[in-house]
Amino acid sequence: MDKNKYLKRIKFTGNINVDNETLIDLHEHHIMHVPFENLDIHYKRSFDLEFNQVFKKVVNNQRGGFCYELNYLFSNLLSELGFSSKIISSQIFTATGVPGPLYDHMSVYVKTDKEYLADVGFGDLFVRPLEIKEGVQTDGRSFFKIEKYDAENYLLLMSNDGIDFQKKYIFNLTEVDVECFQPLCFDKQTNPYSYFVQNIICTKPTTTGRITIFNNKLIETSGNERLESILVDDNDLKDQLAKRFDIVIN
Repeated sequence: MDKNKYLKRIKFTGNINVDNETLIDLHEHHIMHVPFENLDIHYKRSFDLEFNQVFKKVVNNQRGGFCYELNYLFSNLLSELGFSSKIISSQIFTATGVPGPLYDHMSVYVKTDKEYLADVGFGDLFVRPLEIKEGVQTDGRSFFKIEKYDAENYLLLMSNDGIDFQKKYIFNLTEVDVECFQPLCFDKQTNPYSYFVQNIICTKPTTTGRITIFNNKLIETSGNERLESILVDDNDLKDQLAKRFDIVIN
């Protein structure tokens, strides 16, 4: 891996130290500069998790990706920089409150003198990694709790106000080989009932809020303000991807 090219991609120019502050800074830079997006699925371009191809897409071609791609890359970057990092399996809760299958989502476990849950591939979650500990935490935007779910798993909860929390996903700290995620990675690209097949998504936070393309809408939030505009066709979509996300679709 060309770690310097990767660091340039996420616009990280700080000193590299294997410590908590650097981990938090790397995570935040990644979230702010690499969008969560499913454009390959929308344009029916199949892909897998072969590392060099994912690196080429996200780093060389200035694209984003979804969880399997982004968290796989980020975990490898952390390991290359000297962190103790591994990919882990998470199960996202459905709208009816049922956890999804194993390998439904990929997260990252990082161990320094503390234990962290990292996730640069969820879409709209935490900007800074969370300590795996009891109590309420904040990333400066939202509030989070990590609790024991059962003997082997943890539960991640999120709240906008620090009072009412919603279940986001279950995660396990056992290291998982990337090949375990390949079948569901394929399913999310091809299954007609897949959320990613049914919708177009491209999103990233900004310094004051978030910018998102969801289907035919461009949505910008800043504080309590929300602006929506309609994307009239595919040319309009590509134009906004280039202007707002620096993503060029050939």
